[in-house]
Amino acid sequence: MDNELVFLSSPSMLTDQPHPMLVLLHGFGSDEKDLMALRPYIDPVWAIVSIRAPFRQGAGFRWYALEPGGAWDLNEFHQSMEALTQWLEKLPSRFPQVSSDATVIGGFSQGAALALALGLFDFQVPVAGILALSGYLPHLPAQEPTWRNLPVFWGHGENDPVLAYTLAQKGHHELLERGIGVSFHSYSAGHEVVEEELVHAGAWLKQFKSIQRS
Repeated sequence: MDNELVFLSSPSMLTDQPHPMLVLLHGFGSDEKDLMALRPYIDPVWAIVSIRAPFRQGAGFRWYALEPGGAWDLNEFHQSMEALTQWLEKLPSRFPQVSSDATVIGGFSQGAALALALGLFDFQVPVAGILALSGYLPHLPAQEPTWRNLPVFWGHGENDPVLAYTLAQKGHHELLERGIGVSFHSYSAGHEVVEEELVHAGAWLKQFKSIQRS
């Protein structure tokens, strides 16, 4: 495991003024460069940070290993959660113009699963919303967690061959049952992010404080 998380950042056009930030977590076997491709679709008042997962996976990286039969390495999952929590706790010192009520954590695939876990279950993480792209809601084999009520955007392809659409539906329904506001969108797509989804995500992001232009 890499001790210090590596990240890329793209600044807000509001360099010396308060502005929102989108923190992104890539998928299995990818790296921090992957989700920076979303930059052209995100309002330039947003700063974007894309973080590299701590475990190597071939030419890329992973947040946690996938085991035979579809199980996942719980130890690596928790190590990644702890590393991300520590990184996010330092957000105010790293980016002093960004406030917690204008910070959204998002991810793709297993990065989306971690974003959901961090945003919903970890009250130490200073975020105001969750952007989940082709992910799933992780069920941690521990005592029943206390859930935090944060707004969630959830996009998923109906033809996803990696993480079945039924997983997204199940997670969506569970969040609704717990009174958590979810903007859920399905697309005629596979395990990928499509342009229509990014348009919807950009519209959803406008609700957060500091996004409005003065």
